[in-house]
Amino acid sequence: MQERDSAFFAKRAAEARATAEHKGGGRDARVAGHLALAYEALARAKKKHEGLSDN
Repeated sequence: MQERDSAFFAKRAAEARATAEHKGGGRDARVAGHLALAYEALARAKKKHEGLSDN
């Protein structure tokens, strides 16, 4: 499995957020919104882990 950094997850969160905004509602927008939240959580966790491993 390929290792991903926090920037990757932050970028994916932004893409999912943009998709949620452009769908105009409905199920696709809700799914994209949930994906955005999940990617944001992964980005925060990864960033925290990267900060701890630098010390």
